[in-house]
Amino acid sequence: MSGKPKGGKGSPAGARRHDALLDRNLDRISDRLRDAPMGFHDEGGPADADALAAHELSDEDRALWRRWDGLELGGGEARLLPLAEIAPRTAEADAAGLVRAGDRVIGERGRDTFVLPGDPWAEGAAIVRIEESGERTPEASSVVHLVLGWLGEIAILYDEHGDFEDDLFGDDGEMLPAVQRRLARRRLDLDPDAPGARLELAGLLRRAGELPAAQAELKQVLRRAPEWAWAHHELGRVQMGLGERGKAAASHRKAAAVADDETLGAYFLAWAALASDDAARAELAREVLRVRPDFAANEAAAAGALHERGDDEDAREHVALGLAVVPGHLELLRLRGEIGEG
Repeated sequence: MSGKPKGGKGSPAGARRHDALLDRNLDRISDRLRDAPMGFHDEGGPADADALAAHELSDEDRALWRRWDGLELGGGEARLLPLAEIAPRTAEADAAGLVRAGDRVIGERGRDTFVLPGDPWAEGAAIVRIEESGERTPEASSVVHLVLGWLGEIAILYDEHGDFEDDLFGDDGEMLPAVQRRLARRRLDLDPDAPGARLELAGLLRRAGELPAAQAELKQVLRRAPEWAWAHHELGRVQMGLGERGKAAASHRKAAAVADDETLGAYFLAWAALASDDAARAELAREVLRVRPDFAANEAAAAGALHERGDDEDAREHVALGLAVVPGHLELLRLRGEIGEG
């Protein structure tokens, strides 16, 4: 997210439109809470005025806690924290090295933590999701939209009794791509400015071979989150599929330049090597190996495990990536011969 917040709220008419939309969104949350199976959602009462005053929140976020001081959704699948839990949960996450300076933990879903970041415009969203590994994703444009998105997904995943819907998962236990696409589109219907859902949709479109559509989604992501490494990387993958190898290499290099750490940056540089000509590839490979000397061995191990599971498409990708860095790696060459090049 770059530049100033949009929406025309500076004028009286713009402010009225914004307030009316906020009220509609809060009423939509209220309707979903009311219509859910008994005990499936649980909400706190209105937040105490003094407690609200003690927290630095946007007017929109303040309006949500003014109605519900904490929400538990989907039988505990997701939680918006009561105000009293924000400071202690933030301190816990800080002690664990999970958050950055200025982050405030406001929610959790599974093992993911959701924060109000110190600099939302730099990160691309007002709400950032942090995975257990520390990976950060710009998730939602406000707390209200985060909760709406959670409720929208829950409505797809669960039936009127609070049980999982049929036909969500494949024989391998993984969620079906068609369901993943529905979830991403539902979140975008409710929050068009959500970079995380749009990047997820772009990846699904790429894997389905819908490359121009994926590229269009990624352009929107990067307008909102221009420094998000994974979005640049995904764009590079789409450009590779379109045969735009020079652009792909540049996108992967950009991903490496804005990556949170050197190890992740080396991974993106390996993709840049895969997209590059021989001269540039050798230079990039040296940089990858400086940071990750075991890169080719790790790619061979991943490819071998995927091949054993019968996932040869992803195995080939790991083989190609490893050979872009170490062209003469014997195990990778053996795997390429065994799996084929597709």
